[in-house]
Amino acid sequence: MTQALRSLSVTTSQEAFRDASGAFAALELPVGLTLSLLLSVIEDLRGKRIRIRATEKLVGTSICGLWLPGAKIEWVFHPPTPWELQRQQFILHELAHMVLGHDTTPGAGTVLKSGFRGLSPEIVRRALMRTEFRTLEEATAEYLADLMAEALRAGPGEPGAFEDVFG
Repeated sequence: MTQALRSLSVTTSQEAFRDASGAFAALELPVGLTLSLLLSVIEDLRGKRIRIRATEKLVGTSICGLWLPGAKIEWVFHPPTPWELQRQQFILHELAHMVLGHDTTPGAGTVLKSGFRGLSPEIVRRALMRTEFRTLEEATAEYLADLMAEALRAGPGEPGAFEDVFG
C-alpha cells in the first residue's frame, strides 16, 4: 500500500477497497492468470483493443500513467522505468481505471472547457487530476491494480512475461 493510500480516511479507504474487491471479483479471472489473458479480458469488457507504450514525454512529470480512451483503441502511456514491477503497477493502475469505468463518471468534462489538440476536455482534466491517490476514484484504481498484481504473481511465472505482452 502506498503512502498516499495510507493517508486516506478509514472510511474512504474501506470504500475504495470494497469497490475494488467487487470489481475484481466481477472479472472472474481464472487461476493461473497471465498478462495476455488479463489484457484480453479487459479488451472484451471494454469492447476495444488496448495499446500500451512507454513515452519519454512523461519523464520528470508527476504523471506515472496516462489512459486515453478512444473510439476503437484504448491507449495507456507510462514513463520508461528500469524496474519491471514499477512499470507493471503503472500499467495495471490504468487498466484498473478501465475496469472501473472511470471514463463514464458523471459530470465529465465540466472542469476544462477545451482540451489539448485532439483530446476531449474530460481526458485532459482526468490526466491532470490523477497525480496522487487521495481521491476515492484513484484509491479504488490503485487497490484494484494491487489485486490484479497479486493474481498475476500467483500465475505462471509473472512478472517476467510482462515484457512479452507490454514490451
